[in-house]
Amino acid sequence: MSIDELDLDYRLLRLFLTIYDEGSVTAAANRLAVGQPTVSHGLDRLRQIIGDPLFVRSGRSISPTAHADEIAPQVRLLLQNMRDLTRVVTFDPNNPDHSARFVLGTNDYEVAVILATLMKRLNACQADIRLKVIPITGEDQMISWLRDGTIDHAISIETSGKYGDITQQGLFQEKTRCFYDASCHDAPPDTLERYCAAKHARVMLGANENSAVDDLLRGLGRSRKTVLQISTFASVANMIRGTDIIATLPSRLSDGMMRGFARCELPLEFPDYSFAQYWHVRNAADAAHKWLRGELFKIARSL
Repeated sequence: MSIDELDLDYRLLRLFLTIYDEGSVTAAANRLAVGQPTVSHGLDRLRQIIGDPLFVRSGRSISPTAHADEIAPQVRLLLQNMRDLTRVVTFDPNNPDHSARFVLGTNDYEVAVILATLMKRLNACQADIRLKVIPITGEDQMISWLRDGTIDHAISIETSGKYGDITQQGLFQEKTRCFYDASCHDAPPDTLERYCAAKHARVMLGANENSAVDDLLRGLGRSRKTVLQISTFASVANMIRGTDIIATLPSRLSDGMMRGFARCELPLEFPDYSFAQYWHVRNAADAAHKWLRGELFKIARSL
């Protein structure tokens, strides 16, 4: 029969260590809750694989050989490492001895709509939880950063792209509205004529110049005059307040950044769109990350 080191497995190594600790085949069998013949057979197999008696009779007990004494610490460490591979580390947000660090990629819209509430929840936890937020400028950058570990979580517009190592979970849907300073307008820009005739501000993330609204207008043979382009939602209100410039923005900003502005329906057949959270598969089983994902999902469902 051909036997080599590849025949070693967790059960045989645990059996060796139990015999070593108990100093008796019978006591080892009791501790492992198996019959003594099972332990004896396993020990015979170990002796053949390792090429050493491992244990020799000493009166009514057995004693480890010099080789058994030498390998016992290594086996103990190996078994612990093997157990760690399948151990799911727990995370209790209300345990002051627990800690978590999250690097999240997103933009100021998501910060205003969902992360402000998340931060209140994190602040109320007793665990040491720290959040770092990094702006992202597009799907390609988001996927790249999730893969290389620059970020370990992201919230962004839901994509149609499928990535085997990236998981996404839908959070909520959003509508688009027109925001304007009512004191500077005789009528709301709620018709296509008034909308196209108005001055516009638009938010474009990063170096992106493609606007779904402009694409839709071009398809209708129309266009709009963009007099202001900025890269953050938070700047829009201060920039257009007291002017006749209008901004086409996500509707949920009405209760925050765009509070005090009048709003109306977009006079275009513009579809609703969804936001999702994303994470790399390496964080799928991490207890702290699972907790974070659950909190974000609960917040999103309460919007």
